[in-house]
Amino acid sequence: MKQQIFVDNEYHFDYDVESDIHTLYYNNSEYWSSHIRGRIALQIHDDGNGLVMLTNFREKKRIDYSEAEYLYILLKLINQPTNYEIGTKRPL
Repeated sequence: MKQQIFVDNEYHFDYDVESDIHTLYYNNSEYWSSHIRGRIALQIHDDGNGLVMLTNFREKKRIDYSEAEYLYILLKLINQPTNYEIGTKRPL
């Protein structure tokens, strides 16, 4: 089941974990360009010997600044899920 991720109180991503694969998706809002809405931003596979970062379903050794942010979010969710707001935002 996908969960919503809020960054600075704005809904930006969806998060899902299946087996040992953690996936961060761009949400479907106009915040993102139309060609990436709802698509995978980054995946991390916990293979039991460490973490393998996957982008576009291939192993990646070098990451750019945007991917570093996505990696930061996923690692925080994997290691300390209380540091990010996860779920559905409630109206004030």
